[in-house]
Amino acid sequence: MASEKIVDIAIIGAGPGGMACAIEAKLAGIENIIVVDKASTHNDMIHKFYKKGKRVDRDWMGIKFEFEGNVTFDECSKEAYIKQMDDLLASHGVLDKFVYNTEVMNAVKGEDGLFVINLGEDNVVKAKNVIVSVGRMGKPNKPGYKFPKAIRPRLNFNLSKVENGERVMVVGGGDTAGEYAYGLVELEGMENCKVTLNYRKAEITRMNPVNTEMTTKHLDAGTLLNKMGVDVETVEATEDELVKVNFTDGTSEVYDRVVFALGGTSPKDFLVNSKIEVGKWDEPLMDEKTLETNIPGLYTIGDVVTDQGSIALAFNHASFVLNDIVAKNK
Repeated sequence: MASEKIVDIAIIGAGPGGMACAIEAKLAGIENIIVVDKASTHNDMIHKFYKKGKRVDRDWMGIKFEFEGNVTFDECSKEAYIKQMDDLLASHGVLDKFVYNTEVMNAVKGEDGLFVINLGEDNVVKAKNVIVSVGRMGKPNKPGYKFPKAIRPRLNFNLSKVENGERVMVVGGGDTAGEYAYGLVELEGMENCKVTLNYRKAEITRMNPVNTEMTTKHLDAGTLLNKMGVDVETVEATEDELVKVNFTDGTSEVYDRVVFALGGTSPKDFLVNSKIEVGKWDEPLMDEKTLETNIPGLYTIGDVVTDQGSIALAFNHASFVLNDIVAKNK
């Protein structure tokens, strides 16, 4: 027999937006909520992708945002930001609302008007409202060729192990690959990395306009090395256990690290599986003021709805959604 409970709000994703939603809900007097994330902690992307001491800013790519809701933070180092968020969650009494290490594939509205969310092992939650705050970096697919044991630690699926001065090849043609590639080029403390982008197609066709522009800018400037239009055939270990990549055009290159960004479980999958209408760039179609999708009671916020990856904007989205939910339940 499945265990089932009903909550007022189910929040999918414990990044900045999802975390802010939990706090905004508590401040609005909504206690019966749940926050679900496939990672083992809140703000997982900052834990993983921000190097020690890296500054956490409210703005994105020079675009300024002012806080409009109840959740704010002081710009600071990665470590100080995480402590601020830990303290915020604790002080608002919502830590027990978070369920980690659990991936949700969809949120489908049933005939009873409630959304069904399967947490696995016969654990089902039904929700009156759902807020989707998942990021753009999905679970990557593994390539078909073998990974020699000696170099497996150098074949990665994110940037967390990259060290300054390394020769890094990013493999993929979608948004994640572009964000990894130009993001690494621009990352403070990684100035001496030599970054190459590899994709089987010669042209960028799968990135959104912002990522296309940023990636193309660096390719044209030579700050991002171009190895597009050719596929990887095999990878092998050199004598000193670096990665030798053999391409389908007969050429070979040696890298300190190869990062695969080949798609897989993406926000689009979740959106489509939840019957959310999407646009040209797989972005959810929603009300620009309330962030409610075509399905009443189902909202999308943060990175999944915008190219402007600002923490302040994600916090603001949380405020907009909770204001709408409260207004509709008066």
